Amino acid sequence: MSNKDDKRPPRVNKLAARLLGQTANLERNVSENPPTPIASQRNVTMPGQLGAFRIEAQKYQAKIDELQRQLDEAMAKQADGGSDLESAELRVRLAQLQEASRAEVEALKAALDEAALSAGVPFEAPVARIRKIPGRQRQLTNAEREALYANLDSNKLVTPVTLRPTPDGWYEVVSGHNRFDFYVDRGRATIPAVLDLSDDEHADRDAFYANLLHNTLPDYAKYVGFKKLLDEDQTLTIADVAKHAGVPRTTVANLMVFGELPAEAIPLLDAQQDKVGRSAAAELAALHAKGHTEGVMAAIQAIVSGTSSQSEAVAMATRSARRAVAPRVTPAPVTVRSGRATYCKVHQAKKVLRLEFTKDVDAELARNEITKVLQALADGSKKYPVD
Repeated sequence: MSNKDDKRPPRVNKLAARLLGQTANLERNVSENPPTPIASQRNVTMPGQLGAFRIEAQKYQAKIDELQRQLDEAMAKQADGGSDLESAELRVRLAQLQEASRAEVEALKAALDEAALSAGVPFEAPVARIRKIPGRQRQLTNAEREALYANLDSNKLVTPVTLRPTPDGWYEVVSGHNRFDFYVDRGRATIPAVLDLSDDEHADRDAFYANLLHNTLPDYAKYVGFKKLLDEDQTLTIADVAKHAGVPRTTVANLMVFGELPAEAIPLLDAQQDKVGRSAAAELAALHAKGHTEGVMAAIQAIVSGTSSQSEAVAMATRSARRAVAPRVTPAPVTVRSGRATYCKVHQAKKVLRLEFTKDVDAELARNEITKVLQALADGSKKYPVD
């Protein structure tokens, strides 16, 4: 019985067999067909390769991670019929495959380092491969746009646009949206550019900070940028973003007043960011907080449409708020008579009570009695002489 059992073929670990099949002849293939350096695989400029480098590096790292997971799984199942020889051979093959993959990653890293050296070096970027990301562009007034276009029509572009390469072979504009618009409008094929190697998380922030350096950036646009930073990272404080931007904390804090305006005002301000400044927004927000929303909205609409200046619109909203407060009604004078003759008249203006007697002697006598009544009231007594 035992002899029959000894003749049975050994049990095979299916996972080990699969991995052995995947790695068969690996050493020979690597030696006979060394990987082509990544940096020389594409006949394009180094800036144009950066996006592809990133995605390939991620793929190879994922491959290494998956192989490590499979190795851990094979070792965990080694006791389930797998021979020591099979496990040892499996570990060797996996180690070879990992080493080959690491060589690819090292080639990618070297190419990335080379590409990084090109950051800040101007090159001609294809306009057709550039796209804008909503929310990053600084809005120009008509006069500013006309001045920019007139300048670029007569002079070359001195300050290149800043672009960020993406894994799909495109570029995103980080800074220089309006210069890029000019090149698109004029049908230019390329535009002078430099690379920004920031990641997705910081691209919007860098674009906002670049725009922040312009003195003409409207207060509302600054508010939108700072609010976005605070919303994206709930751990940040106003002091934090102010420090990162290199501006006083009070600057950021004062801009937050735009968030206190009526919600229905936001679409109007988004469309016309340069119309309402921080000071006007603060006064209108204070009126809105007191419930005078209708007057505030009328003022903002007047400013945005251009029918009123900011100061005129704020004054209009203030007057509207005053009219909304019910005027205090002054009580009519009360006449006290003795028969048909007037004894005295009682006048009241807010907290002032004035008695006007017909005769001096009546005033003298009444003063003593009135004093007694007032004292009784002051003492909290309800009992005082009444004729």
